[in-house]
Amino acid sequence: MCRQTGRLITRFFTRTNTAIIRCLLLACWITSPVAQAQALSEIRSSGAINLCANPQQMPFSQRGDSAEGFQIDIARAIAEKLDVALNVSWIFSKRQAKKVGCDFYAGVARLEDGDSKYLLITDPYLRLEFKLVTRDDGPIINSVEDLKPLVVGVSPGSIASHALAVNHISIAVRFADEASRLQALADGLIDAAVVTNVSAGWFQADRGKLQVFDAERILATQLNYDYALGLRRSDDDSRNGFNQLLAEMRSDGSLANILARYGLK
Repeated sequence: MCRQTGRLITRFFTRTNTAIIRCLLLACWITSPVAQAQALSEIRSSGAINLCANPQQMPFSQRGDSAEGFQIDIARAIAEKLDVALNVSWIFSKRQAKKVGCDFYAGVARLEDGDSKYLLITDPYLRLEFKLVTRDDGPIINSVEDLKPLVVGVSPGSIASHALAVNHISIAVRFADEASRLQALADGLIDAAVVTNVSAGWFQADRGKLQVFDAERILATQLNYDYALGLRRSDDDSRNGFNQLLAEMRSDGSLANILARYGLK
């Protein structure tokens, strides 16, 4: 049933981190007739929009009383523009995903081959860029040779981990998500980390300064990709409507304000 999405994930696996892959997997899993997604016209009529998000993936999303992540902030802004309530289903497993219906994900990769069988992808609202970061008092990284004495935290199975391995760089993959990777860096358990610009910006806004380097240039490989909304079982009219909402958020500055809270300019 998920053959096409599986092929997408296979091509995408080495280009991203575990958090974003999970979003694509969940899009495949939540296809049960028990709970159906709504088109934009149905969302307006029902008075509520349903979001699926990971409860433990800051700065992307997190369940709690304080910061909830930029995906939640963007989803809330979209709900306000539609004048509907926002319902969030906090999920991170196949079993949970099958029990809920969500209308959209606030963050999926927009790849060159476009939509999957179960997702329509909107215009991108952000470019995710991968960075090599060190502590403020850590080493300067000008080339892959500068990484040779270091231990680098990186997402397991990613193209970045492969590029580090073929260059004989010591890697640590036990810190699977970016928040734990940055915490390990702060605690001195690793010397450097590969994370997105979102996580690097969020850490610096919240915790302190990092030295930030372009991972694509250092590792001489393609890592970056566009980031967009993923619409479940929707239609082109709905996608056009969400694209218009994103355009309005760019125009009125609300999108920039949300991203700025996470250290992105």
